[in-house]
Amino acid sequence: MTLDEWLHRIENLHPVKWDLGIERVGEVAKRLAVVKPAPLVFLVAGTNGKGSTSEYLEQFCLHQGKRVGKATSPHLLKFNERIVVDGKPAPDNEICAAFAAIEQARDEISLTFFEFAALAALLIFREQQVEVAVLEVGLGGRLDAMNLVEPDVSVITKIAMDHEAWLGSTLDEIAAEKAGVMRAGKPCVIAESAPPNSIRLSASEKACRLFLNGDHFALSADTARCTSMTGESLHFDKPGNGYLPADSAAAAMQALVCAGLHFDETNLQEVLRETRLPGRLQWLEGERQVLLDVAHNPNAAEYLKSYLQSLEGNDRVHAVVAMYADKDCEGVFSMLSACVDHWHLASMDEARGATAQELRNRLSASSGSAVSTYDKIPDAFRGALAMAGKDDLVLVFGSFPLVATVLQLAVTK
Repeated sequence: MTLDEWLHRIENLHPVKWDLGIERVGEVAKRLAVVKPAPLVFLVAGTNGKGSTSEYLEQFCLHQGKRVGKATSPHLLKFNERIVVDGKPAPDNEICAAFAAIEQARDEISLTFFEFAALAALLIFREQQVEVAVLEVGLGGRLDAMNLVEPDVSVITKIAMDHEAWLGSTLDEIAAEKAGVMRAGKPCVIAESAPPNSIRLSASEKACRLFLNGDHFALSADTARCTSMTGESLHFDKPGNGYLPADSAAAAMQALVCAGLHFDETNLQEVLRETRLPGRLQWLEGERQVLLDVAHNPNAAEYLKSYLQSLEGNDRVHAVVAMYADKDCEGVFSMLSACVDHWHLASMDEARGATAQELRNRLSASSGSAVSTYDKIPDAFRGALAMAGKDDLVLVFGSFPLVATVLQLAVTK
């Protein structure tokens, strides 16, 4: 079967899309011997910042000459982006071979699409004999398929309200689910300086050693510091600014030290300067200024807002938006309304997607900005480009399918 045929098959094998729990997938993982897919395993959970933290971890390790496997989700343009070895997406034939091996090993056990994807990444990393595996948790932590592995270092990034139906209705409840990636006797790096109380409680219960942003490590343009497993304080001068969130870079830096790996100031500067991530504050070249970002919850929107406020020279901002209906659209709109002059709202071609009219209803009338609605994402993007002046900014933000569609339009122009 081709990769597309495999993806169609595994999308329809299990009766529900999300079936949280690691008992089924964990049993298949044991049969495949992928519970420890590499000598060094980083497991990254959190609400926002998982992708950038995983990217920084990968880049730090690549700069040190390590063979690195990185598993993330979702993808933007191709499924292969979810499974990366030494900076390159896995080819179709390797993914198909992994799916075939999983199909044989699972026997009577039913698996979801996400569980197939997680196992395929672990199997490919084992087969490719990577030295380091960087594994991003898809949803939550405790019951996510990727939590079947045995990590050497866990990382928990920014925790915010999202996926409440699955993870809980308070930050403490959500954080407790994320804390499921902690392991007894293993270090866990916390990317935010004031995490919910349940993080510390979970660490105490699990006898897990915490490394906290601000207490054990920190990063600014002028200085960086982190703490070794023996308690030694390490300092670096003038690392500079990164393109992705500083908290993500700082957490990756500390996780690296917890794993016993080392870097110097030159290495740190290079990683901060060079690391990028598609769909995160990504600029497109063209006649109009176009900025893409997958901000789809209020916390991510707040980071996007701070970035927009740092920009200079834009006359007006045209925002192209499409989001899932179960997201806090009101909170996102409220966070960014002061930055937007004209909203271009698009319907999403997915069952979970909000229609343009639903988005309009959830956009506060008090924003005072003009609003246009569209049935299709390409029409919304083209509409924004047509209305934007030469000194205007076209901001494309929201759910992954929106950014993926606009990227595809840019590629095929």
